Amino acid sequence: MKKAFTLVVLMVTPTMAFAQGTVGFANGTGIVRWPGMSLPVGGGCVELIAAPTGTALANPLFTYDSCGLGSLNFSSLEGFLAANPGWQSVATVWFTAPVAGRFNGGTVTIPNIAPGANAEYFLIGWTGSSVTWDAAVWSGALLGESAIFTTATGNPLAYPPVSPVSLAATFAGMTLGWDCLGCFNGFTAEPTNQTAVLGATATLYVRAIACPPPYYQWYFNGVSIPGATDSSFQISNAQVTNAGTYWVVLSNTAWGVRASGSATLTVRAEPIITSPPQSQTAYVGSTVNFRASAGGSLPFAYQWYFNGSAISGAGSSDLRLTSVSATQAGTYTLVVTNVVGAVTSAPAMLSVIPPVERRMVPVIALLGQPGSLLHLDDADALGPSPGWATFSSVTLTNSSQLYFDVSTPLPPQRFYRAWQTGGQSVLPSLDLKRAPALTVTGPIGSSVRVDYINQFGPTDAWVALDTVMLTNAAQLYFDVSTPGQPPRLYRLVQVP
Repeated sequence: MKKAFTLVVLMVTPTMAFAQGTVGFANGTGIVRWPGMSLPVGGGCVELIAAPTGTALANPLFTYDSCGLGSLNFSSLEGFLAANPGWQSVATVWFTAPVAGRFNGGTVTIPNIAPGANAEYFLIGWTGSSVTWDAAVWSGALLGESAIFTTATGNPLAYPPVSPVSLAATFAGMTLGWDCLGCFNGFTAEPTNQTAVLGATATLYVRAIACPPPYYQWYFNGVSIPGATDSSFQISNAQVTNAGTYWVVLSNTAWGVRASGSATLTVRAEPIITSPPQSQTAYVGSTVNFRASAGGSLPFAYQWYFNGSAISGAGSSDLRLTSVSATQAGTYTLVVTNVVGAVTSAPAMLSVIPPVERRMVPVIALLGQPGSLLHLDDADALGPSPGWATFSSVTLTNSSQLYFDVSTPLPPQRFYRAWQTGGQSVLPSLDLKRAPALTVTGPIGSSVRVDYINQFGPTDAWVALDTVMLTNAAQLYFDVSTPGQPPRLYRLVQVP
């Protein structure tokens, strides 16, 4: 019996499903460029994005405004590809010198494209040294994308094999950055009013959609600021002199001149005491006024303090104390406050002393020949008939002699004249001043020292003026050194 044999022949043939189209990733003509230049002057990258013919690109990578300026719609390339199914990143290649703008990435295979089939593609690119699109975005590099092109692909499995199709045959170029013919599409941010504390930093900004980009010039109160030619202007260590109005002018010969709105910078200064309250001495029962002034940014709030405690109702730059007593002697300070801060004045001391009886009297300085007799007249008004009346006669013991008019009450005004009889070699004359007449009291024959102190100033700066021997239980002492001096107060001290 013969055995039957069955011959099974297995054949393995290349299947098109395992092959994919190839292209030559090159341009060869140097048409990757920067705006306004035929070729970029530095390095960068291009990346090939491809899909089968007819694949929708529903969510573009960029959106372009009326100026032709593009804005990114995706923060990462992965996000863009996820939003556009079918599109893939195929390969990345550098373009560098010696021929800037050209690239040649060799042969690349486009996934999911049948060998020899058509593919759609576009290129994205960036300048600089970043190795990925995402890194370039964050680095601030110039970005760009080409239009979408269609290319045939090579078939490596055909017999004979069909060579990769160079993209140079269809690629029409791209720009890194944006080409524009001249467009200003408005401000997106303008300078805004600001308030800065003295010594702080203030920064003003402007943003605009414009192509080509603008040149900037900042102005302060209508005058251009030298060197202020950026999109922002910073004022360091702001002073009150920096307060005012700022704006910026944007310009480019392609689209003209545009001025921003103005912004006001207010510089607020902490209060400072420019005139502190003065220490002073006052008599019991008198009125005392403390005054102070402050500089800085208005408005101010005021509060006076006595020995560290706030004085109720004392909320102005002046403090008036009426009918003072010894209990009000002490330290007074003023606190001035504004929105920035507060300042306390130097302390002012108030000394309250017992009063000394005194009144201001006219002092007539007589000049004439010693030994001559001068007659003194007075009148309360001058006119065609002034009504002169002789009230005293004085025999001069010196060529210059003082006479005190102690009459009471004195009228609101009084006029004086001096005259003499007989021929004298020196004609008489007079001068008029005022001086305090102090009533000094004590036992007859006792001595009293008269001290004075300036009303305003240190409260312990007493000066011994004179010592008076009393010939009456009460007698007048005239302080003829007061004319031209600051206001004085007095005390009387019994001398042993």
